[in-house]
Amino acid sequence: MSEKASRPQHLRSVRAWLLRQLRRTDDTIAEVERQEVAATRAARTSPPPPRGWKLAMRRAGGGGTGATPGAVHTGACGMAGKNTRPLAREQALRAITEDGVTACPYCRPDTDPGVL
Repeated sequence: MSEKASRPQHLRSVRAWLLRQLRRTDDTIAEVERQEVAATRAARTSPPPPRGWKLAMRRAGGGGTGATPGAVHTGACGMAGKNTRPLAREQALRAITEDGVTACPYCRPDTDPGVL
């Protein structure tokens, strides 16, 4: 016949199980803290995405071929439409200041430092 475990043996078994659970919990806490530190470090060190510009093209009317520049927009402007071309900062500045292309009145790319 199997003998019942004594009360001290039973309590030692419970204590051993609790210690294993505590070690697992400590390991999980340490891993979560490492992930949070890594995420904070990555967010702090990654530069913001470069701000882009785009040129909305307008279809030429009449019997003309091709498209003409419509307006300069910031990269995130939703008013540009589908027919756009990406522009570098220098190209956007030149289009607004020298080529006479209008700036979008909604996203106002002409308010970028160095334009006005």
